[in-house]
Amino acid sequence: MLTEIVTLPSKGRLYPEDSPLAKGEVEIRYMTTKDEDILTTQSYIEKNIVLDKLLESVIVTNGVNVDDLTVGDKQALLLQTRVLGYGSKYDVKINGKLHTVDLTQLKEKGKPELFENNREIEYRLIKSDKLVLLKILNSKEANEIQKEIDILEEKGLPVGVVTSRLYKIISSVNGETQRDKIKTFVDEELLSIDSLGIREFLELVTPNIDFTVEVEGEEVEIPIGINFFYPSFKA
Repeated sequence: MLTEIVTLPSKGRLYPEDSPLAKGEVEIRYMTTKDEDILTTQSYIEKNIVLDKLLESVIVTNGVNVDDLTVGDKQALLLQTRVLGYGSKYDVKINGKLHTVDLTQLKEKGKPELFENNREIEYRLIKSDKLVLLKILNSKEANEIQKEIDILEEKGLPVGVVTSRLYKIISSVNGETQRDKIKTFVDEELLSIDSLGIREFLELVTPNIDFTVEVEGEEVEIPIGINFFYPSFKA
């Protein structure tokens, strides 16, 4: 079995000491035709869990639960799985033209050194000056948010994409941890400028892979979805 060690963008600093992820690296194996079957399983696609199932299949390190992975670390593992499975070249269409991106040139971003065996980090709101405790989302929490949004869309109800994320991200406000009070704060008190500040701060500090590339002078973000794993092969 061919395997490779992937260094996580978080360097393991966002996980409890007793987690296998705290080592900051995960061993994965090369994809096989069995994994290609996973990518074509319609029930997984419909439930939007196909990429989770793929990672469950290729991760070799004992005790790793895909749900526990931060979104950034999960992205890094998906990226390396794709490179090992189909090569580093990825064709993307931008402004009607086909461009080839070298996936091995993508860089890490974020500030893992700000964390110590914990996914939470303090941030003082720009305008209201309140101190909030923010949480870097893991895969399970991100999936829960998406499910809630999907349910609302199916019912034709208003979808609060920003507020849905903030409910999960904010752990406390000036020391207040009750979820109903945090929800009220997000719905009724949180200013737009402070909401933007939270998003920009998390973008700066969250360990992840920077999927933006420059093409013809334009910065474009490479999407990761099922199509990411159905390329024309170029080694």
